[in-house]
Amino acid sequence: MKRTLIAMLAVLAASLALCWASMRLLDDAVDAAQALRSQAILAEEEARSGEAKTLLLRLVQHWTEHAPLLEMVASHDVLSEVWTAVCEAQVCLECGDRDDFLRLMSNLDGVLERIRDAEALRWSNLY
Repeated sequence: MKRTLIAMLAVLAASLALCWASMRLLDDAVDAAQALRSQAILAEEEARSGEAKTLLLRLVQHWTEHAPLLEMVASHDVLSEVWTAVCEAQVCLECGDRDDFLRLMSNLDGVLERIRDAEALRWSNLY
């Protein structure tokens, strides 16, 4: 009986540690993406399109680096929405379409927040 209880507690601790680690990974990736997105918007609003393009490329690089791990944690469809928004935003920057770029960056903010909310460590997400 004692061994069973100890084993159960060990499994519970390992499960909670894994949930916490995946939440930290997701939060760090989303926070960095949000920061790069905000910097790109600011650069475009200040008429520094070259810097906005560079920041958007850094966002793509960041998301590419974290994509394999994020695929294990978040929904593939939602991650595809991030890729779509970033690719369309790059096209808008290349064409000089500032309004669509800002709209897409706003949509990207919503998608990133949806990822964070859907994968947050809450009781409802533990089952």
